[in-house]
Amino acid sequence: MPGTAEFDAFYAKLYGSRWESLRCAMLEPNYAVGLRLKATDHGDRVQLEIVDPPEEGLYRIDRASLSAAQALVLPDQGMVLDACAAPGGKTLVLAASGSQHLRIDANELSVDRRRRLREVLDRHLPEGVRKRVIVSGYDAATLCKKRPSYYDAILLDAPCSSERHVLQDAHVLEQWTPARTRNLAFRQWALLSSAFLMLKPGGCLVYATCSISELENDGVLERLCKKYDGHFRLDPPSWGEPTRHGVIMLPDREHGAGPLYVARLFKAEEQSFQGA
Repeated sequence: MPGTAEFDAFYAKLYGSRWESLRCAMLEPNYAVGLRLKATDHGDRVQLEIVDPPEEGLYRIDRASLSAAQALVLPDQGMVLDACAAPGGKTLVLAASGSQHLRIDANELSVDRRRRLREVLDRHLPEGVRKRVIVSGYDAATLCKKRPSYYDAILLDAPCSSERHVLQDAHVLEQWTPARTRNLAFRQWALLSSAFLMLKPGGCLVYATCSISELENDGVLERLCKKYDGHFRLDPPSWGEPTRHGVIMLPDREHGAGPLYVARLFKAEEQSFQGA
């Protein structure tokens, strides 16, 4: 099929002789763990327990996605943005990791996905913690016009090619073209540049995708580096395989976890920035 051939050719060029093993790994079940959240005595915080393998009834999350949420350095108080929050697993991790003085804006543009997000939060978060999590429906790519230097920390798990899902859906794979990853990279840049402008000086921003395309990962970070050179510092997590600007976890070497690309940065303690 044309889409399958183009897909394989595109990623074989990126990954060379590794592509076949990576492709096979992405066709296998992912490495999921369970999240168990227990309320503390006062009910305004939760303790997070990672259950491996996950038990029935717990929220299931890819181990790599869990690592992405844990990579965000949270302040003791203030406002955190989960910019593309659905289906909600990373928001649960942030809510469990932060103090009782931290508020979370769980944002999701899609109405249907936002409904699912609310269901996940309502089901898994105790009432005292749930009330600290706001669910919003903004377009995070333009929100910077209303909220410059507003958030103390931002997690941006951007919509992406999600090649693992493409491989597992014959119809989507048949329709695939290289334009998919190029177009998504434009949207990701709009989201990342907006998130950077919404981040307070000194704050932490984590950019993540579940794509294996360099265009959607280091390629997007490269644009940020060129536009705001000197206004932030990169601080990649210590896990995963190093890339130019971040790290990536790939299922052929992570026992089925991923794919997951993560770049982490800290904004400089200086003036505000103009223009996305």
